[in-house]
Amino acid sequence: MTDRRGTFRSLRHRNYRLYFIGQMVSLIGSWMQTTALTWLAFDLTGESKWPAFIAVAQIGPTFLFGTAGGWLADHVPKRPLVLGTQVGYLLVASLLAAVVLAGVATPLLILLIMLVHGFIQAIDLPARLVLVSKLVPREDLINAVAMNSLLFNAARLIGPAIAGVLLLAVGPGACILCNAVSYGAVLWALRRIDFPSERELIGRPRSSPWGGFAELRRQPQLALLIGLAASLSLCGWPLLTLLPAYAVAALGSDEGVYSVLLSAVGAGALCGALTVARFGEPERRWRFLVGGCLAVFLGLTGLTFARHVAPAGACCAVFGCGMILVFATGQSAVQLGASDAARGRVMAVWAMAMSGGVPVGNLIFGPIADDIGVVRVIAIQAGMAGFLLLAVVFAHRRR
Repeated sequence: MTDRRGTFRSLRHRNYRLYFIGQMVSLIGSWMQTTALTWLAFDLTGESKWPAFIAVAQIGPTFLFGTAGGWLADHVPKRPLVLGTQVGYLLVASLLAAVVLAGVATPLLILLIMLVHGFIQAIDLPARLVLVSKLVPREDLINAVAMNSLLFNAARLIGPAIAGVLLLAVGPGACILCNAVSYGAVLWALRRIDFPSERELIGRPRSSPWGGFAELRRQPQLALLIGLAASLSLCGWPLLTLLPAYAVAALGSDEGVYSVLLSAVGAGALCGALTVARFGEPERRWRFLVGGCLAVFLGLTGLTFARHVAPAGACCAVFGCGMILVFATGQSAVQLGASDAARGRVMAVWAMAMSGGVPVGNLIFGPIADDIGVVRVIAIQAGMAGFLLLAVVFAHRRR
């Protein structure tokens, strides 16, 4: 039986604790910006495709150039690499805040600025995924990955809630400015972390950026986990960019209700992360994968019938919980299964799969929602999630 005192055991380690605090502040700011941009893009155009396009610009470059980021994570010391990307994020957020506060923002200009953000993320994301494995002992890695999901989704809960108030009170520019300021916290934390020695990088052969795919050929079970996560990203995460249209079309509400729904996704995801942190042992892996897919299917299905805020919020929470059960479980399994020499490139493939699934889903479902209606699109997403659930159950039975 898992020790209850171990739920937050990764925070016993000073380096990870500093990283956790800095990331918490920064991620709250990031979710405030994401909430503001999603609503602003929809408000400027009245079309669901523009929030989807901006989401693609933000994460699409990771799909295209993630192998380069993974190669850097395997061959370059982590401190200067991650510090550099965080400074880049700070500059991009400051520019975006200035554009919005000056009243000159257009959908195309926002898209171009977020494309720069996306190129920085292509380098940053694989490095940060590997960095976690350097800050805790191997026996605490599953817990640390779950805690990462916890802080990400606590921020998903808190950030949109704050953004909802600021959107109503002073507008989206204030949310983006808060995000720019929040990067100071993660820069402070990174400067204080005692980074472990990376002597193994010295003299390491300059192997191919595509080495992550070779590693997955040797370990097909890891490739299957990445494939499941990518598929669920495609049919699941695009819901976030559809929520503004859903709040208007299905619930007859405004940006306040949109932020409530987004926070409900975060609350459910937070519960999922806590579950993995508390009970995340390797022997429970398949239960979490099956249970997560089931929760995603039920949450999306429920949204197609909900016409009031309370049941819609509950469905969003179930959806968020299921998504994180799958992603936190899968990510920790891939982290533990990859070899030390190729971990950065394997995690780059993971990041590429996530970053590929989300923009493809957004490009598919956003424009379709404008043509056939957002509720019907969510029903299609539910059907795809149901198919993945059957596939996971079948794979588990064969295993």
